[in-house]
Amino acid sequence: MFESVKSTLQDPLMQQVIWSGIVVILVLLFLFAVRKILQSIRMDDERRILIRRWFRAAALSIGAFFLFRIWALEMIQDLLEPAVFQKIVVSLVGLLVFGLIITIVRRLIAFQTTDAERRRLFSSWSTYAFLFLYAFLLFRTWTQSDLSEFFQNAILDKLFRSAFALGIVYIILFFVRRFINAMKVEISKRHGYRKRAAYIAALVYIIILIPIWAGSSQQWTTILSVMGAGIALALHDVLLNIAGWFYIVIRRPYKDGDRIELGGVRGDVIDIRLFETTLLEIGNWVDGDQSTGRVVHLPHGQIFRHPLHNYTRGFEYLWNEVSIILTFESNWQKAREILLQCGEEASREVQDDAKRKINRMAREYLIYYRRFGSIVYTKIEDSGVKLTLRYLTGAKQRRGGEDTISMKILAAINSASDIEFAYPTYRIYRRGEEE
Repeated sequence: MFESVKSTLQDPLMQQVIWSGIVVILVLLFLFAVRKILQSIRMDDERRILIRRWFRAAALSIGAFFLFRIWALEMIQDLLEPAVFQKIVVSLVGLLVFGLIITIVRRLIAFQTTDAERRRLFSSWSTYAFLFLYAFLLFRTWTQSDLSEFFQNAILDKLFRSAFALGIVYIILFFVRRFINAMKVEISKRHGYRKRAAYIAALVYIIILIPIWAGSSQQWTTILSVMGAGIALALHDVLLNIAGWFYIVIRRPYKDGDRIELGGVRGDVIDIRLFETTLLEIGNWVDGDQSTGRVVHLPHGQIFRHPLHNYTRGFEYLWNEVSIILTFESNWQKAREILLQCGEEASREVQDDAKRKINRMAREYLIYYRRFGSIVYTKIEDSGVKLTLRYLTGAKQRRGGEDTISMKILAAINSASDIEFAYPTYRIYRRGEEE
């Protein structure tokens, strides 16, 4: 038992604890004695408090010095060794460099013209990316005994180079997007340039990854063959969406800003991405092809499964119709002239442009129109004479034009005494009563 106690007391850690306890007790005893002595001396309270503070500061400084000497001297001596000191310098320099890079990137993101939520997201991503790189640097620095062996681990080396390449490509893409945003072109063109830059950056990064991870060309061919077979079976819909994206990019059946209908969904194209097209929905429970406010995502694979209707591609005008029913006693010839005049006033501005675009489309498609002016069709119904006005209008102005024409028709017919609208009526006869 005596030997056990002796060995315990000889343990370096136990000796440090004992000496630390002795230092703390001596400091407390010294402060207690100083307090008692000062209380026995006649002096004002302010001077007594000041002297007590001086002695307290001196005692705590001496105690801290001895505790530092007991616990930290050997640690500092170890840190001053060349290998450890070199790692500390590398870590501090890396912290300074990465902190500077993060600050610059966050400042550049703050000057972006995007919304605040997207700027915050970009700032967080960039910060996390550089912190990850710095943590990886620290891990590699402190887990290797020699800095010359920093890149000896093949997997970690590839991961580091992949992450470093991602950071470089992202920074270049960031400056390219800033340059595109500064261009004085249409918003739709800037949006298209930004998307192309992002696709090119992704392609460049994939090309950079090939020599990093592939090894020999034979290994890469084998990996691609096995992965291609598995992907083709498991990700059929994803591959179909990518094929649809290639079709959209090359064939250009629609672009950003077009109004389309695909798979029973109608809307204005606001974004085209790798797997899907984003629409701002129109129609549905809203009449007149106006926006519902909902954003709809259409997978590109649907372009091979459903007919695509483009309202604005090549010829952005539609034939719209407004119908009214008049009584048989009304002057329907006069009403017909009123409808024709209203239709001409509404479509006169678009007729010349429509002729020019139809002639241009005729060079590529078998399409031909003889007449671009308004037309009124007459039909006999059970309840009266039905007049239908057919006129040209913009694909995105259909409801506004119909509203204008309807108000003009109502005003003109209300001022005519010989024209009346027909509406469903009921006549009830009772047997035995005179008519």
